[in-house]
Amino acid sequence: MNKRMLVMVIALAVFFGGLFGYKSFVAQQSQEAMAAAGPPVATVSTAHVRTEAWAEELSGVATLKSGQSVNISALLDGQITRLHFKSGDEVARGALLVSQDIAEDKAVLKALRADLRLAEIELGRIEQLVKNRLVPQSDLDVAKSKLDRVLAEIENREAAISKKSIRAPFAGRLGIRQVNLGQYLEAADAIVRLESLDSLYADFTLPQQAFRQVRVGQPVKLTVDAWVNESFTGKITAIEPLVDPATRNLLLRAELTNSDGRLQPGMFAQIRVSLPASNDVLIVPQAAAAFSPFGTSVFVVESSDTGPVARSVFITTGEVRGDLIEVTSGLSAGQQIVTAGQLKLRDGASIEIDNSVSVSSSETPAPDES
Repeated sequence: MNKRMLVMVIALAVFFGGLFGYKSFVAQQSQEAMAAAGPPVATVSTAHVRTEAWAEELSGVATLKSGQSVNISALLDGQITRLHFKSGDEVARGALLVSQDIAEDKAVLKALRADLRLAEIELGRIEQLVKNRLVPQSDLDVAKSKLDRVLAEIENREAAISKKSIRAPFAGRLGIRQVNLGQYLEAADAIVRLESLDSLYADFTLPQQAFRQVRVGQPVKLTVDAWVNESFTGKITAIEPLVDPATRNLLLRAELTNSDGRLQPGMFAQIRVSLPASNDVLIVPQAAAAFSPFGTSVFVVESSDTGPVARSVFITTGEVRGDLIEVTSGLSAGQQIVTAGQLKLRDGASIEIDNSVSVSSSETPAPDES
């Protein structure tokens, strides 16, 4: 019995030893095969470093202002009898916004018109008496003066009635309503803000050294945080003749159209003034550059016996415009660089190039409407 058990134990030991040995052999062969094959080939998109003429620019920060802006307020005391607008409405010039109570004014006007009829009758009677030399000329002068005073009072009362119909002085967009139906307004009480948004002003400053480089009519480009990777164009319309004595900065104003209403007064904007001169610069898509605490790098495509490989190269960058970034050192025109797929690369990795989907590389990119 013991002999049979010993034989079984030895047989099991031989079996499992062989099994484990076979598994180890297969694993070793697999590792050697993977090592011989190297890392998997990564699919990337590429672009070529190119030279482009960039116009010289002056940059600054701007605050957007509407072409026309006003806080609409009451001109006279009176109770609101009707509101003709809602907050945020688009209104035309002359649109009726608020009606105030004019009942008392109409009653006074009715009495004044009665006085007018009496004054006209008296004037006609005095004219006849003066013609017949029954009363002195001074009586006629008094009658004419009385008629003129009544006419002036009627005109004044009609103007008051007109002022209690508060209208938009120009076309634009209304803000948030500050009053309610039935509220009693005193003169100068705020009702609503009105902004004209068809065109906007961008007020900005530049150092006084820029005075000889700027002029009225020069084109400008603006960018705002609300519309990423999109620029808006305009032109300089005015230059303040007085340099700020505290900062030695020059104040300028640019005007731009805003027919689609995407820009709002009060927005903060980055502004660039285009100058006539231009420089040839090396540019690459921003997507190609990897920024880290150690510096900025790109992967350059090189040839090898086994196919294209990616080599990491540190570069020095300059100005950024839209999707493009200037390279001041580290690359030369015509070099092929990786623009997509860098995250899966290491230095010297084999790559497969697929440029069926291009990376955006525009100085003035359009918004993605998809």
